[in-house]
Amino acid sequence: MRRARWLCGLVVLAVGLAATSLFAQVRRSPERLPAPDNNTKFTPKFEALAETKLLMEGLALPNYRAVEKHLQSKGPEDVDTWMFARGQALLIAETGNLLLLRPPRNEGRDTWMRRAMDMRESAGALARRLGNRDLARSRTAMFDLANKCNQCHQTFRVATRIGPNEEN
Repeated sequence: MRRARWLCGLVVLAVGLAATSLFAQVRRSPERLPAPDNNTKFTPKFEALAETKLLMEGLALPNYRAVEKHLQSKGPEDVDTWMFARGQALLIAETGNLLLLRPPRNEGRDTWMRRAMDMRESAGALARRLGNRDLARSRTAMFDLANKCNQCHQTFRVATRIGPNEEN
């Protein structure tokens, strides 16, 4: 008799567990997200996070110096080095894009925008020359980029000068 009760209790427990697990597996319809409103255009908000000095010292200057080093003597040794230098020039160009996000809040805004676009354009031209593996034109484009940087620095009274092996 005890054995029968024990067996009956086990059966009830097993049936209860099976019913619980089956209940948990019942499919629910997936939640649906609201349909996008096609009448409303999404406009991202661009926000400058890093200081301009950080962009210059962390992105532009190290990449400038590295490209300058690649263009010394006979230039880059192989195709991979040319492409790496091209990538560094593109990072300088992208720094120009980032500068467009942080114009000064005074009368220098238009000049700032022009100078940032000049930097982007010159660095882009340098990247194209590096992509073509043209040492002479790459050096000329590098010189042009340095001039654009120095024009901006002079306009906004930044003490740093860019040029062949310049440290400050």
